[in-house]
Amino acid sequence: MPARSSTPEPSAGSRRVLRLGGRAVLPGGEVVVWSIADGRRGRRWREVTSLDGSVLRAVLLETDPAGRVVRLELSTAAGLLTLHPDRDGAVLHGNVVTPGGVRHLTLDEAVLFIAGSPAAAAVALGRLSGQVAVGGAQRVDVIRIDDRLEPGEGSWDVTRLEERTWRLVSAGDGEVRSVRLDGDGLAELPDGEAWPLEL
Repeated sequence: MPARSSTPEPSAGSRRVLRLGGRAVLPGGEVVVWSIADGRRGRRWREVTSLDGSVLRAVLLETDPAGRVVRLELSTAAGLLTLHPDRDGAVLHGNVVTPGGVRHLTLDEAVLFIAGSPAAAAVALGRLSGQVAVGGAQRVDVIRIDDRLEPGEGSWDVTRLEERTWRLVSAGDGEVRSVRLDGDGLAELPDGEAWPLEL
């Protein structure tokens, strides 16, 4: 996401403590308002994306200190989706609530990609940074969730072009994405700004 207007305090480890909010413009013209907050149990990412004043999606992602997703909440016009891992982390459980009822979900654990979500891309690539060396590539099992709230399992070919620059190609339909992360592991986006959450 964009350059920050403040310098957070350093953490005990190598990652800085982040407590920021901001806004940016996505390539399709959508505006994303976001916040990120580090705490003792991990990191909480929140974002809401709108176009022409209408909300498209709202995302809450919670990750543990190792960067693994421990909770996802996604709201769109289709309804509400919730996912969380089971105790050993091998399976994701949750549900989708829509005007037509409730669908229960049980999915094999995989990297989560949410269509149109810079936070989800940053979380996914942060997780993969420990597995894919600079210049390396790997086919990764993913769960892709779009605004219809219908999770689809698939694979993406992920290439780490530089330390913070990634190229992703869907093994299914050939869709190509390029993502660059900043030094704090946030997706770099144009036309944005950020502010500290506390005075």
